[in-house]
Amino acid sequence: MEEKEEMPLGLAFQMSMDKKAMENFSKMTDEEKRQVLEAARSTNSKEQMRSIVEDLEKMS
Repeated sequence: MEEKEEMPLGLAFQMSMDKKAMENFSKMTDEEKRQVLEAARSTNSKEQMRSIVEDLEKMS
């Protein structure tokens, strides 16, 4: 993943409280990570951001 692909602060905060989501994110391909970051940047609420993290947590 390129350096300019910074993680939105809200996503970083939510993932810091969810070890499983963080582990799953780290195992994703660069393209998958890019898609998650794009989704996080387009959220309008904390609830939407939490939903993204919950989806990451559920991945196997």
